Amino acid sequence: MNSVQCEYCRTWCSTLQGLKSHLTQTQNKLCRQKRLERWTADSEDFSDGDSAGVDSRKGSVRNLDAVPASEDVSMDPSYSGLDSEEETYSIDPPHRSTESNPDLQQAAEISDASASANVKKRRRATVEEEEDEDERWYQPFPEDRNAGGASHDQTCKTQFEKLREEQKKAGLEPWQLFDSADEWELAHWLMTSGLSNASIDKYLKLKKVREGIEPSFHNSRAFLQRIDALPEGPKWTCYPFELEGDELDASGKQKKEVVELWCRDPVECVRELVGNPAFREKQHYAPYRIFKQFEDGKCSNREVNEMWTADWWWEIQELLPNGATLVPVILASDKTQLTRFSGDQQAWPVYLTIGNIDKMLQTLKQAGEDGIDMDCADGFVRKMYLIVAAYIADYPEQCLVCCCGESSCPGCTCEPNCRGDAHTPHATWRSRTQTLQILEAQANREHPPEFAEQNLRAINPFWADLPHCDIFRSMTPDLLHELHNGVFDHLVKWSTSAMMGGEAEVDQRYRSMTPHPALRHFKKGISLTTQWTGTERKNMEKVYLGVLANATDRRVQLAAAGVLDFIHYAHFETHCDESLALVNAAWLAFHDNKDIFVDLEIREHFNISKLHKLKHYVDSIRSRGTADGFNTEGTERLHIDLAKLGYKATNKKAYTRQMTVWLRRQESVHKFSSYLQWAIPGYLAPSVSGDADPEEDEDSGIDLHTPDQHEDSDASDDEDEQPSPPPFIIAKKAAFPSVTVANIVSEFHAPVFIDNLARFLRSKSIVPLLVPAENSTFPVYKKVFLHLPRIPEAISSNTRDAVRAIKGEPQRFTPKGAQPAKAGQFDTVIVRVHSRLEGNGPTDGLSVARVRVIFKIPSDFGGYPDPVAYVDWFKPLQPPVEALRMHQVSLSSHGHRQRSSIIPINEIVRSCHLIPVFGKKANPGWTSDTVLDVCPKFFLNPYLRHHDFYLFRMCTGQVSFVLEQ
Repeated sequence: MNSVQCEYCRTWCSTLQGLKSHLTQTQNKLCRQKRLERWTADSEDFSDGDSAGVDSRKGSVRNLDAVPASEDVSMDPSYSGLDSEEETYSIDPPHRSTESNPDLQQAAEISDASASANVKKRRRATVEEEEDEDERWYQPFPEDRNAGGASHDQTCKTQFEKLREEQKKAGLEPWQLFDSADEWELAHWLMTSGLSNASIDKYLKLKKVREGIEPSFHNSRAFLQRIDALPEGPKWTCYPFELEGDELDASGKQKKEVVELWCRDPVECVRELVGNPAFREKQHYAPYRIFKQFEDGKCSNREVNEMWTADWWWEIQELLPNGATLVPVILASDKTQLTRFSGDQQAWPVYLTIGNIDKMLQTLKQAGEDGIDMDCADGFVRKMYLIVAAYIADYPEQCLVCCCGESSCPGCTCEPNCRGDAHTPHATWRSRTQTLQILEAQANREHPPEFAEQNLRAINPFWADLPHCDIFRSMTPDLLHELHNGVFDHLVKWSTSAMMGGEAEVDQRYRSMTPHPALRHFKKGISLTTQWTGTERKNMEKVYLGVLANATDRRVQLAAAGVLDFIHYAHFETHCDESLALVNAAWLAFHDNKDIFVDLEIREHFNISKLHKLKHYVDSIRSRGTADGFNTEGTERLHIDLAKLGYKATNKKAYTRQMTVWLRRQESVHKFSSYLQWAIPGYLAPSVSGDADPEEDEDSGIDLHTPDQHEDSDASDDEDEQPSPPPFIIAKKAAFPSVTVANIVSEFHAPVFIDNLARFLRSKSIVPLLVPAENSTFPVYKKVFLHLPRIPEAISSNTRDAVRAIKGEPQRFTPKGAQPAKAGQFDTVIVRVHSRLEGNGPTDGLSVARVRVIFKIPSDFGGYPDPVAYVDWFKPLQPPVEALRMHQVSLSSHGHRQRSSIIPINEIVRSCHLIPVFGKKANPGWTSDTVLDVCPKFFLNPYLRHHDFYLFRMCTGQVSFVLEQ
């Protein structure tokens, strides 16, 4: 079929079906919007009697003028982050009926920056509110203010468009400086592989390379000349200056050292970001308010995710002139060690991004006061006002930037002896104006008493002249250092001291913890290591409440549950008023029970800075957006990618200058890759196309298994529906193609395999041609991958969930040496056993099972289109255990035999993790390999993943939710 072009964005698609898919994808919201406008204009079926312009059919909309924020809220399920000057679509809930329009349902999606707002529900495994949780209502900024306004008479060409036009005039292909796309991919690999110049020279001199590939560059010098000719980003500038130290030289004078500051103009960096076509679909130019409920003419349950949905953007937008476009600038800084094992080379990088430093700060100040015309990625010119919105840093860095001592809160004036009290009145935020006045008075040696009272430090702050910059409110939550490496670290020390058996008991419980693919096993315990990474602490958190069970005071468990719940709620990618109330409730739960540590003489007080900082989380989320967007884990990653690797690429002499050259070249390569993806339809950058699937099942590959057409007839009727992930993924070929029933019984622990198979076939009305015997063979798989759905609050992407059923292996002697014995891996899962009954909790109809065998039924024995699983059942879920709020389960038996059955794979909802109920003292004979077989009772772990926490913590007992297939 011939290629077709999207008439809205001019993108080429290989087929008509590809064009239809293009028009439904989230990232192409502008095309969807224009398509919806055309459908609206052509529609002749509107209700004339509705003054609000609402179609009598549910979901149909008409063009309406934007409603002022003071009067009403615009309700727009088709909103996709357009500018306020675009046409507004509104619907009025009281006039909805049960009918729906397929075209509107297809177009009505929320932008990728917030929760899904499809009017039409897709049939997939997901946790959803019992009411129409997909609906959202949007309040745009008042239209007369023209926030984010673009002059349609003043258009521009993007960087990529200008480059392509220049290439066409010169008769060049998109990869221009290179002879072919293949040679460009070679250059991309050489530049990003980490090879030194000497290694590149050796590679290019290889006979196979010179005579086979024949690149046009013959050595590293010629190669780097090509790289240096690629389009660049903002220029680097060096500002040398002298620093006086505390040491004295031979003449008795203070030693001076010349220091180089390498930097880029922040305004030019912002110009590069807002004008980059690669970010076109991810930019917002105006604030919006989002609500999840509409009742009696009023919206409620405010939702917050990205910065454009939070309060700060709206508040600052009101201070700017009409037609202004706010660009929230996010700064991040952190000192990092460049050397690994020896040496003391350090760097102090400052990172800049946007939420949609003398000369540099002056340009940033001017851009915030007067605004600067900038070319935007959507082809329009806007008056941009650059305002510092957030500063990402760890606690010492926050105090340094806020000019206060580390014994103080960088955001508020809370007294040090009140930081551990949750019920004291909220301390006032530090005042920017007052703080600057105090610092100026101190600089003039007036020694104001407030300087000592507020624990300030004599620093000339960089933010003093930046407009609309409240640096104290800009200090966003630091999930890594404040929660994982902070409060949880304290909790482990306190609760370990409160535990019967102390560290030895905690270590034993971690060593014998049940395994799961998403959980790290601490085979030596946790007490011997003094320095854990953030990832290791996250894995410790997943099972810590179960570790404390039955061996600590009830109040210790309640305090620990409060901390763990707070950590998981704080990680949500989308919050609403209800979830923020749960954040606050978890925080109060810890404070209501923390005195147990005082009673046990473990602590004397809780005046801890990082513990106090948790009090500001809810305010920060409402103001700047969810905390996941400001996590210092991002800067820690940037340290590796931009600082440490850059230093490694130098010869360690004048390394800062060499690092800037290395960074410029890396940036040019990545930018050119983005350009080629834009310029060449279907092209994938080497770093994208070359990624291997880490979960590919050994040598057999994977097979995307999708249901037969008869299983979901609705899905095939709507060709424009965006395809959902397959229900499961399994290997193309079974790892064990012919396993006898006798071996299945003995090696996979499935003693009543034949009886269960017969019952399964009868339940499906399948009559087998042959009756299986002990020597009959079946294809057996090692694992199956399920898809956990996207939950806007918890996780914004589909997650692959592995379920294993792998038999154990004895010790083997091979030519390479002895191979140790391997224990079997038989994972536990949650299974949908019946539909949830109306009015029951979210866990109704769910049961826990352990997968023993994953196999297919050959046609000789009846045949079944999908893989099936032999499972051992646990007893039905009972109400959660008090204090722990975790379900307790145990194996189910019938007639003194383990109850088991065979079920289709698609009845498995997800894998789960069971924590052994250890009692007051852990059984020293239990090991991680055997505990699932010997422990009589388990807790169903709600902290394994955000999916599990959302179902077993947020949904249970808070809001009525339903788990649908």
